[in-house]
Amino acid sequence: MLVSELRELIKKYKEEDLRLLISEMYKAIPKKLREDKDIDALLQDVHAYLRTRKVKRKQDRQTDVKVLKPEIDLFIDYAYKQYYFAPNSFVHKKERPKWRFKVRTYIKSLQGVSIEGADGKTATDLLEKLYEMLCYACGYYIFSTDNPFRSVGIEQTELLDIVITRKLGIGISKESVKSVIALVINGRADRETLHSSLINVLIANLKTPDSKEIAIEQSMALKAELDKSKRNLSKKSWVSGSSDYEREEKINNLVEMVFKLNVALCEYEKAIKYYNGNNVEWDNEVSLYVLLNLLLEYELKEYWLREYDKAVKKGVKPREALQRTYKYIQKNDKLPEY
Repeated sequence: MLVSELRELIKKYKEEDLRLLISEMYKAIPKKLREDKDIDALLQDVHAYLRTRKVKRKQDRQTDVKVLKPEIDLFIDYAYKQYYFAPNSFVHKKERPKWRFKVRTYIKSLQGVSIEGADGKTATDLLEKLYEMLCYACGYYIFSTDNPFRSVGIEQTELLDIVITRKLGIGISKESVKSVIALVINGRADRETLHSSLINVLIANLKTPDSKEIAIEQSMALKAELDKSKRNLSKKSWVSGSSDYEREEKINNLVEMVFKLNVALCEYEKAIKYYNGNNVEWDNEVSLYVLLNLLLEYELKEYWLREYDKAVKKGVKPREALQRTYKYIQKNDKLPEY
């Protein structure tokens, strides 16, 4: 019988009959079960019993982190070893396609844990590891997909926001801000997501001017570390070329981060000056194109025109799309909608 059917059924009973019914049901329940379910407490105060049970369920979910951690750690270890992609004796062939359901369940379970306390930190760390694993899977086959976030059923920006919100939710510090910047910069973007979108997620989580200033400082520090790490390897080496490309991409993402943070602080001149002095690009026209797109994104018309004119005077020939945009602004005295 369903609970809804039970409620309808007892409506026909009078108060006396209900007393009799409850007494007989109480006697029918084995003593051990009455003790396990604390039936006496239920009868003494049903509302207090339900409140206590709700709190206990919440506590139980949080203590599950201790059980969940070794399971998730093992799953991540197996994933990086390609046990969910290639034939092996550790993960059965029938179990390999189920990886996406496991990740989805892990994320949902970990989200239910409060960010406070030791369990909260463990849950946040596990969510971060899952995010990093899915980022890694965007560049290397560890699952039978080239779009792991879509396979799990969550957008990359959404999971990143969950992780950053939790990491910064316990307090803003140089260390916490630097760690989330590194998370954004080091993680590969999936084919449906731009790194600019990941940067925007981070900036949206920095609510105060002080936190943005810390982020600028830490972004510059990370860029300095990348500058220092450059190696003079042979140009013929494919590995060195790939490493240089990734390093320069990270630097440019950090430059974009600093640009956007300065704009958020209304420090437009600082933003443009830092971009022009630090963006890594062999082609000046490409560098101009990126800058003008950023200025267009923030609807900074006067700065857009100024930077365009300055580049032309230096001998840069903007692409046709930029030339058309320039003419549109001069004719209509406003930026185009796209």
